Amino acid sequence: MAHLCRIGFIGGDLRQCLMVDELATEGYEITTYGFTCCTNCKNPKKATSLKEVMEANNIIVGPIPFSKDKKTIYALEPQADLTIKNVESLLRDEHTLFGGSISDELTEYCYEHDINCYDFMQMDVISIGNAIATAEGTIAEAITRSDCNLHKSNCLVLGFGKCAKILADKLKGLSASVTIGARKEEALAYADAYGYRTMPLTELEHEVSQFQFIFNSIPSLILTEAVLKKAAPDVTIIDIASKPGGTDFDYCRLHNINASLCLALPGKYAPKTTAAFLNGVLRSYL
Repeated sequence: MAHLCRIGFIGGDLRQCLMVDELATEGYEITTYGFTCCTNCKNPKKATSLKEVMEANNIIVGPIPFSKDKKTIYALEPQADLTIKNVESLLRDEHTLFGGSISDELTEYCYEHDINCYDFMQMDVISIGNAIATAEGTIAEAITRSDCNLHKSNCLVLGFGKCAKILADKLKGLSASVTIGARKEEALAYADAYGYRTMPLTELEHEVSQFQFIFNSIPSLILTEAVLKKAAPDVTIIDIASKPGGTDFDYCRLHNINASLCLALPGKYAPKTTAAFLNGVLRSYL
């Protein structure tokens, strides 16, 4: 089957590099564009343009996320032609497109033109694996950016989606006292069922001062100036929501609040594990 699949990787980070490394050793014909591959890869070809990689391959694999600005394709080595518009213009019905968090516009374009399009982040095996890596990376960021133990600390996790649920569980495993802050009553009810303290977001401004660590996963402005004014002076804020996050970082910079937007954590902390997950799914579709 390997010889029937010519795979082009457009953009990406160390995860895609490790995917290429593994697939190349299995005999797949690989072309890359937007990153320099690992030195121990066997046979990948480095394309000189997006057009070259798109015309030479029937399987196109994009990064996770596919784009951070909804215009350009995320890449360690950005290229002028690595744009979503250019991808659309070069896609043909013989292509199969893979990527993570693919925009609705590109997904709709593929549907309208009979192009197979698969979003890794819509697949439970990938989204859950990604959430695990994100949770572990979030804890690593909290430890390195703070001079306090997580053990016995008061931690606030904002949101209760996949990443937040796994993060809360791992914090609990480190003997932290975990409170879940959320809007929806259902989310708060589930958090209570798991044994966490709960707090409606309407109470955030009044309760925020008690937390040494705040982890935000909600992709809208939650940690506003009004909230941050009430936060503990030594608080550590780790925001993992999609850019620009849910924290007023300008206020944090002006007032020396220890706050960081930490994105692409699976690629930073668990690229090998994530690459293995992605390749497993890619092989099943191929």
